[in-house]
Amino acid sequence: MTRIVIMGGGIAGYEAALVAAQHGADVTIVERDGLGGACVLYDCVPSKTFIASAGARSAFRNADELGIRTNGSERAVGVPVVH
Repeated sequence: MTRIVIMGGGIAGYEAALVAAQHGADVTIVERDGLGGACVLYDCVPSKTFIASAGARSAFRNADELGIRTNGSERAVGVPVVH
């Protein structure tokens, strides 16, 4: 059996490990911070979450223009506005 050690669990290291395992290798990934690398752990993915949250908040702020009203736990739809 082939044994492979991959230094770094970033996107390239993770993909290399998957391919090696698919070809029957015994794979070990050495990574200090976690699989996915900086992009997944700190950069792209968290940024996308913040962007989506901000978009949802903006949409929620303008919801009454679409006939949706909220007040705490109470919710209502203004049917005349929707039509």
